[in-house]
Parts: sequence; C-alpha cells; structure tokens
Amino acid sequence: MEKKNQHFAALFHPGHVAIVGASRTPGKLGHSVLKNLINGGYAGRVSAVNPAGAEVEGRPGYRSIRDIPERVDCAFLAIPAAAIPEAVRECADAGVRVAILGAAGFAELGTEEGFRRQKAVAETAKASGLRLVGPNTNGILSTVDRLSLGYNASHGERFAPGKVSFVSHSGALMDGIARRLYGAGGGLCKFIAAGNEADLGLLDYLEYLLGDESTGVIGLVIEALSDGPRFLRLCRAAAKPIVALKLGRSALGAEATLAHSSRLAGSARAYEALFREAGVPMVKTVEALAGGCALLSTKEASIDERIVCVTTSGAGGAILADFAAERGMPLAGKRNGDWEEAVAADIARMSTLGPVRNPIDMGSVGPDWSQLAELFASLERSGIEGPAVAYAHSAPAPGWDENMADALIARNRRCAAPVLVLAPGGLKSELERRYREGGVPIYYDTAACFDSLQCWYRSFAADSDAPPYRLKRPIQIRKKAGFLNEAESAEVLRQAGAPMVRSEAVAFLDEAKAAAAALGYPVVLKALAPGVAHKAQQGLVAVGIRDAIALEHAFSSMKSKTDGEMAFLVQPMVSASAELLVGVSREAQLGHFLVFGLGGVHAEALDQITLVPVPAAPGALRARIAASPLARIAPLEGVARALEALQALVLDHPDEIESIDVNPLLVTADGCLAVDALIVLQKGASQ
Repeated sequence: MEKKNQHFAALFHPGHVAIVGASRTPGKLGHSVLKNLINGGYAGRVSAVNPAGAEVEGRPGYRSIRDIPERVDCAFLAIPAAAIPEAVRECADAGVRVAILGAAGFAELGTEEGFRRQKAVAETAKASGLRLVGPNTNGILSTVDRLSLGYNASHGERFAPGKVSFVSHSGALMDGIARRLYGAGGGLCKFIAAGNEADLGLLDYLEYLLGDESTGVIGLVIEALSDGPRFLRLCRAAAKPIVALKLGRSALGAEATLAHSSRLAGSARAYEALFREAGVPMVKTVEALAGGCALLSTKEASIDERIVCVTTSGAGGAILADFAAERGMPLAGKRNGDWEEAVAADIARMSTLGPVRNPIDMGSVGPDWSQLAELFASLERSGIEGPAVAYAHSAPAPGWDENMADALIARNRRCAAPVLVLAPGGLKSELERRYREGGVPIYYDTAACFDSLQCWYRSFAADSDAPPYRLKRPIQIRKKAGFLNEAESAEVLRQAGAPMVRSEAVAFLDEAKAAAAALGYPVVLKALAPGVAHKAQQGLVAVGIRDAIALEHAFSSMKSKTDGEMAFLVQPMVSASAELLVGVSREAQLGHFLVFGLGGVHAEALDQITLVPVPAAPGALRARIAASPLARIAPLEGVARALEALQALVLDHPDEIESIDVNPLLVTADGCLAVDALIVLQKGASQ
C-alpha cells in the first residue's frame, strides 16, 4: 500500500514531468499537453522529449527520456499508439515512476494488434514497477495541485479549486461534467480519465481518492467494474459520499445463461443492486452526477428529511409534489398538504392571502412574497428543517423575486439540508447571480433537480449490521461439468439449511408406486434426463397425480421421451398460497448476487425480482425483502433463511457455483418449502 501511495504521489504531486512527443507546433497533441501544464500553474520541472531534442515553450528538450539527467516522476506519452510500447520500456529503464499513455489504438479497437500493444505495455509495467494511466486516456487534472496534464478542452482552463473528484472511463465527459458542477455550486478537485486500465484501474483511483484529504466527494463514470466485491468493500468503508453514473445499462448479457435467476438478473439489475448495497447513488445523466456531487460537497446530513416545496404557480407545486413522490421523497406536513396542528396554529396567526399548505403557493403567502421568511421561521420552530425546493419564474411585480430569494438563501444558511431552485424557463441574470452568491443552486431541468437531490438522500442512509450466516460444517459438491441435477442440487441445499421437499429417488415403475403409496397421493413425478436442466419445458414433470393408474401413465410418457437412462423423483404434492423464486446469480467481475421474487413457471414473464450482492448482512437482506413485493405474500423470516442458506453455500464455494435456481419456493401454512432446485457449476469447476 505504501508503494502504491508513492506512485500516486508521483502522479498528483510530481516534482518533474516529461512530455514525450512534445512539439513546437500549436494544435499538435504534444504541444497542447505541455502548454496546458505550464498555463495551469504547475511549478515543478518540465522536460520536453522529441526526435530533435528541441526545447518547447522554453523547457529543455531531449531526444530520449533516457537522456534526461534528473529522474522523472511522471511522463505523458503524447505519441502514436505504435510507438508507445517502446516508449514505455524506455520510461521503465529510466526509472520513471508513472506514465500516462495519451493515445488510442489499444484493446478498445478489438483487434489483435490493439490487444498485443496493451499486453506489451502491461507486461513492461508489471516487470519494472512502472505504473501506467491508460492507455486511451486524455489525462488527469488536479486543481488543488495546479496540475493540468492532458489535452481535453478543460485542461486548458484554470478552475477554482473545489472538493469534488471524478474518475471516469470516458475522459471526453470531463468538460461537460466540470461546467455542470460549477453551475450547480460545486467545485472540481481532481479528474482522472482511467482509459483502458492496462495497469492502474478505476478502483485503484477510488481507493486513492478515499484517502485524499483534498477530496470531499467522489463521482464515478463507469462502463464496467473489474472487481465488484472490492468496490463493495471500498464503498462500505468510505467516509465520503460517492455518486456513480453507469454507462451502458443493458441486460442483454443475461439472455444466454442457464438458470432462470441468472437470465432475470442482467447487468443493469446487478449494477443497480451493487450500488444500492454499497450506499452509492446511481444516476443516469451528467446533469444529475454533477448536481448530486455539488450538493453533497456543500451540504451535510440533516435530521429532518421532509421537503418543503415553494412555488410561484399552482401547477409548479403539483410538478414538485409529483417528482418527489416518484422518488420516494417525503413532503413535510400531512398527506393532503395540510400542516400538523402546532405548525398550522402558528401559521394561522400570520396575515396571509389564502390557505398556506405544502407545496407553499406564493400567491397565498402575501402581497410581495416577503412573508416567506416569517413562514420559514415558523416551520423551523416546529422542527421542519428539511430540504426546500422552489419552483420559480419571474414575479409579476418588482422586488418580489428578491424577497423570495432572500428567504430561501437565509434558510439555506440556517439549515443543514439543501435548498434548490427549479427554474425551467430561467431567471433574470441578476436574480440568478443573487441565488448563486447565496449558495443556492439553480436547475433548469426538473428531473436533474430531483435526481441531484436524491443523491443527497441516498448518500446519508445509515448502514450497520451483523455479519452474514455461514455454514457450520463443510459441504462437498460433486465435481462434474454443467450442472447438478435436481436430486444432487436438493441434497447440497438441504445440507446448507434450505427447506427442501422430501424426494424419493426411483428407477422403476414398481419403486415409483411404492414411493407414492408411502408419501400419499396426490404426488408429483419428475424425470431426471442427462443434460436436461429445466424438466418442465421437456414434459418431464407431472403434477397432481392422484392414483397408481395416473402415475403409470405419466411414468410411461416420460420414459418414451428419451432413449437414454433416466432416473425419477417422486414428491408429495404440496398446496401453497404463493410460488416464489429464490436463487443466486453470478455476474462477471461483479460477483454473486442473491435473487428473489415471484416464481413458478411464469417467473420470467412476471419479471418481479430483487438482487442483493453477496455477502448480504442479515438486517440488510431482511430490509430488501420487506421492501419487495414478497412482503405482502410470504413470511419474511422463511424467505430470509432460505436465501441465507444459499448465500452460505456460495460463500464456501465461490469458485465452483455459477448460479442456484430454487423455483418454486412455495409459501405454505408452515412457512416456505422448496420443491425444485438447480445448481449450475462454473466452467472449470469439474477439473
């Protein structure tokens, strides 16, 4: 860890920077990078490397980085991709600590040549101890260190230092994010374009920023995570708010998997679940990412989370209430908009033009809107100090806008919760400046306004819980290719503590009849055919068999469907009030997830599931079940214990189990009972 910190110190606090490919020609990449570094206020030594050994912008030039007499802390390689592998080797030989590879033409191309180049630079870095940023990155920026090392348009600007740092898989978003951030009242600390992550990756930068004293809030722009469990550990231990913009929210990658629970999981749901359990708000737009980070950098947690809405029109109030309700944000007061008795009595003593409810219509407050300040004071005396959102347009008379602005600004200064102004049509420039100087951000898009506020809500949610349940004794899983059949899966799950139905394994009709007689009709007959994971789809399940004649017919029908050997299971027919699905899904790089929802043969059509990343603590798991549709139809403890058994099994066999599908888990008078199971093994688990 100490060595890694040394490399990050060389990256963000370098005493000596070299630009490989530095050019005297304006507009060329090597010229832009060097000029941005100088104009950004960097005070350390700068060396220019180019074939002529020419100086650039008054900085000494060298033909090779090996020729520079003093050790270079950080080198920016502003040269074509084909030349970078050799330049990286030269950096390693010269003892450079960190190199930024500012060219495209690597693995992102999807070509053999691109993969070869990326593999070459990664191998050089690993062998030498040189750390790499990129390739396919446009650089880094640190306003607090006056280090602008890159070629984005924003690298050419000098931003006022702020508290928000970003790590992004897309460096091109930097300009839009930075401008939105300052527009929302925040300020930029650092921006890191991670690129292809041949060496240092997004999670390495995240870990660094979590310990960076100048960073107060972290924003992430993520294409894909390389290690979901590590991300979860870092975020759960974080003392700083983190907000994530996930790019490419698609579930197509889940279509071809074997178990129902994996097909229903999908990348989008898996990421949503991972972010939720990590306590990281996930946004869908640059506007919400910048707005949410800005709010979190200026406002802390508040005891009161109830929103007070203020509007200059009745329709605007309805919009505010609708958007808050859609996001589960509580409004202050009663459900019908009236205030509680003590607040209502205090407001009744005020001289208003009409009834004052929540949302507060300025037309009812007073003739010049000046009484809003008195109204806020009244609310605060009653402990109503949560966020305030104002829907604003230009007032019909001079001075009214300023009275409303002053009241909102004063509340923003008094209360811990944020105050936001939503002005879809904009406001006069003088009024907008008044709000911004008072620390109140202005939003022009309703969704961005509420999505930004939602980041504030989700970032301060409490999270403390007990460790997850683990198996009391080891369980052996048979090593085989593909999957365990129902009998094998059920036995493993039974040992793990899952509530499995009684099953009698038989091979012949006489044995089936004897088992059915012992269990008592009606029964269920299932055939276990080699290579068949989902029996019902192949006509290998018969339910509601009421006598020996029906059993014989079902047995013969199933035998006729295959020429190979076939085993059978006889199970009691269980009556149930509901059918559920519980299981485990594994997402590449993200790890295992518990899956639960409505089940049965229509599980995929119903598509009502929830994902929770493994490991899930007992309290968190039960909270997710209670918030799901299952809470209305199933016993919470029964579902939780079934899921905990599955989780304990996966925690003991993380490299063997791909997915688990328990469908259905029946809700009975006595609790929950699983009547079908499938464990899919990871490729290579049979080795």
